[in-house]
Parts: sequence; C-alpha cells; structure tokens
Amino acid sequence: MAEIFPDVGIDYIMQYWPKGGGAAEQLKLRLFSSHTATTVITSGQGTANITESAWTNYVPVTLGTATWGAQAAGSPNGRKTTYPQVTMGTCGAASGTINGAYITDNGGGTVVCMMNFDDLTAVALQPNDIIRVTPTLNFGS
Repeated sequence: MAEIFPDVGIDYIMQYWPKGGGAAEQLKLRLFSSHTATTVITSGQGTANITESAWTNYVPVTLGTATWGAQAAGSPNGRKTTYPQVTMGTCGAASGTINGAYITDNGGGTVVCMMNFDDLTAVALQPNDIIRVTPTLNFGS
C-alpha cells in the first residue's frame, strides 16, 4: 500500500509538536479518484495534485479530535491510533473510481497524509454503494 505524509503534512504536525502550537484543529477525511490503487502524491505535492472523489451524497467527514482511540502497539513496531469506522455517503449514481483516502486540515488546504486502501484495490462506484472507512494512523519503526 502506498501512503505518505507529504512535506506540508509534516509541517502541519510539527507546528503542534515540538513547537507547542495551540490545539490541533479537527481534520477531514476525504476520498480521491486521482492516481491509482497503489500510488499517492509525492512529498512535495499537495491538494492541487489530488482529484477528490465526487458523487451524489458524498461529503468529507470531520474527524473529531476527541474521537481518536487510545495509542496502542503499532505494526510491525511503533504506535498507532484508530478512529471509529465512518460512512462516506451512499452513491446516488455510478460515479467513477475511488483509489484511497486522504486527511486534510479542516479547511481542506493542507494534505496531512494520503493512503491507498489496504487491499490495494480501486472501488468502482455503483448506485447505492456505501463506502465505509476506518482511519488508522500507524507510526512504525
């Protein structure tokens, strides 16, 4: 699976730690149809390089800061945190392909991280499909 914290995402994180910035804002989970089921943006790219998925009833999901789970052992090492499964909306009509998800700041201007689906399979949307995602951040060593 391809995944990345692009430069702008790392800068976003570093404004809170170690620089002691204010509380991080809520983030948004979005889906993308650009790239492929196994590729993501490069470290120097951002939102201008991503085509966000769009279909009837699709809305990015706000990830409440207090809803992330407790830190736990990561895989293969390191630490992880998981967010409860979210529903991205029921597809109203066949609307292309989804290749993965990405997390942005609340305004959508900064890509914090981007990832393909774990099974590296694109989702070809059909009417009445429901997309569910379980966001997990795993920092391995």
